[in-house]
Amino acid sequence: MASNKECLIIILDVRNSASEEFKLKSVKCVAEIIKDKIVGGKKDYVSFVLVGCENSDNDLYTADNKVCQNVVQYSNTQLCTWQLLLSFFKFVNEPTCDAGEWLDGLAVAMAMQQVALPLKCARQRILLLYDFNYMSQGYDDYNHICDNLLNAGIELIVGSHNIAYIDNAETSLPQAIFQSSRKPNIHELENQNRALQLVSNCNAVLCSFKETLASVFKVSNRRPWVWNAKLHIGSVIAISLQGIIAMKAESHIKLKKVWGEAEELVEREERFFIKGTEVTPLPQDLIDGYMLGGTPVPYDETLVELPPSHAPGLHFVGFVKHSSIPDVYFCGDSLYMLVHQKGNTTSAQKLDALVRALIAQKCVILCWKIFSVKFNTPRIVVLIPQESTEDRPATLYMQELSYHAQHQFWDFPSLRTEKTECNKDQLKAVDNLIDSMDLECTLKDTQQPRQRRQNDLLPFDGLPSIYEQNVMDVLERKVICRAADDEQFQEMLQDKNFVDIFWRVPEPIEEKSKQAAAALKKLFPLEHSHAWLEKLKAKEQEQNSAPAIKQERPDPISIDSVGLMTPVQDYKQLLQNVRSELNTTKRDAQFQSLAAQMRVVVITLLERSKLDLNQLNEVIKLYRDSCLEFNSFTEYNQFATQLKTKATERNLQQFWNTIVVEKQLGPLVLGEPTLEDELRLKKFYTNPEFEVDTEMQDDS
Repeated sequence: MASNKECLIIILDVRNSASEEFKLKSVKCVAEIIKDKIVGGKKDYVSFVLVGCENSDNDLYTADNKVCQNVVQYSNTQLCTWQLLLSFFKFVNEPTCDAGEWLDGLAVAMAMQQVALPLKCARQRILLLYDFNYMSQGYDDYNHICDNLLNAGIELIVGSHNIAYIDNAETSLPQAIFQSSRKPNIHELENQNRALQLVSNCNAVLCSFKETLASVFKVSNRRPWVWNAKLHIGSVIAISLQGIIAMKAESHIKLKKVWGEAEELVEREERFFIKGTEVTPLPQDLIDGYMLGGTPVPYDETLVELPPSHAPGLHFVGFVKHSSIPDVYFCGDSLYMLVHQKGNTTSAQKLDALVRALIAQKCVILCWKIFSVKFNTPRIVVLIPQESTEDRPATLYMQELSYHAQHQFWDFPSLRTEKTECNKDQLKAVDNLIDSMDLECTLKDTQQPRQRRQNDLLPFDGLPSIYEQNVMDVLERKVICRAADDEQFQEMLQDKNFVDIFWRVPEPIEEKSKQAAAALKKLFPLEHSHAWLEKLKAKEQEQNSAPAIKQERPDPISIDSVGLMTPVQDYKQLLQNVRSELNTTKRDAQFQSLAAQMRVVVITLLERSKLDLNQLNEVIKLYRDSCLEFNSFTEYNQFATQLKTKATERNLQQFWNTIVVEKQLGPLVLGEPTLEDELRLKKFYTNPEFEVDTEMQDDS
């Protein structure tokens, strides 16, 4: 299989006229590229070209002394090593001058790419780090070099310190521009315009130094990986297929599992304990084995022998209905698209007929996948048919299946009910709050030049790699340990406020989040409830109080429920019994039972043909006060609504006006009533639609 290695030639501007800031950033950028390729791209070849040297040392100058002057090339392309990094630091310190042209550097780099063709690299790229300043340049060979770059398929990346980004007015895509704090002269404008034209002439990428590393390491695989296999159906049918990765979960960090250190000693433990008693078995009773985690696993020599390998490919098990396999059981790190083998007409016809039959029957194929002789673990997979189109043949999507035992199931409570359903304004406020906390806070003015290609406030692409993070963790631990022992260092650490500097949220995001939170609070008003505090105080008082002395009741209770003859006296007597209960939970339960009896009594009294308004006033007021005492607001508010309904049904106009409205026996309100509470009470006390003439009102 071909390796996806690349050949990268880096051109650096070292002229005296180039700014020192640009030179330092260029060297640092190249050093980061080499270090990253040492770790992650060990098969990549790299070399360098310097523009602006006193000497001229390159292959084109050697062939013709009139071209490519003041350009020095490094030796032939090499693999990235630490020695190459040290050699680069020495090479970049060549004697410099003011002469030198970046087109000559491109010509030398293209010649070096031509020499590197025998290496058979999958990609050829040139990175040009140049200061397009006020020095004049020659552009006679500009079109010729651009055409050669385009025809040779060499990717060109151009980086400079004064490149910024804005959004294109027509496409809304990021567009590179040159940004300067002073007015450029005619030569500088010419140089910058020529650099911008590279984008359209040879598909170059212009980027700032902050985006250079991301552009260098953002590569696309030009050679899709193919898995050649056969689908065996029975003992006769075999279809030659090619599997292409259509989707893959990639991770550039590879971790190696290490079970033990090199100097760690492993001893054989022959003693064990049973209920605290030490037991030492006899030598003949011991067996060989190994530990899998905390579980001892015995084995013998036969288990060490490798089992016979399976034949590579896809082995048919059966046809099943697609609807019989839940989507949650599809798993795996990648999704394969299976097509017929290139140039195999027989396989194409068989696969096309198979796919059409599967689609007609709404079925899929269940089979075993054996990757190769080396990777011989069987995997159960499902082949899902995909109908052919004008530009795509019939294909099968291969997905792995998981087992039921690999899944974890939870029962979650319902997120909302009809009573808690939000309106559109509330849902919009919640969405705005979530969006305001997004750290990728986009800039409103997309035409304002920025350093990043994407218009976000936080450079997520610039986060440190896992290797740098490990170093920072070690340094952080050393700093903390040093601060614990050294008072002077600890004061210095506190004064700098490292946490506030590195982890503080940007002010635009913080302000936007505060506004969204305020809007959300306004749309979700919450009633203050002190019931929990009263219960907590009662519980603490119960725990801290002295043990109660048992005393005989002077008047034992002779009733067990509220009657219709003397409801007020009965309710007071039973309520006093409830108050004497020390257990808070039992006391609340007893009150709820007593309150239910009182509500039944009130409704019964209202259904009488002739009402006793004084008795009803006393009963309802007593019940209302007790609900206020025991924090039973919801129950009484529901009961008040029931009273209004009953008064409307029976046309009890005098009862409503004289008792409920005049005595203010409506819903309970905790604390000072808000505007919303006043509107709710006003709506409640509004007269219902009573009939004009009834005998019941005349009798009253």
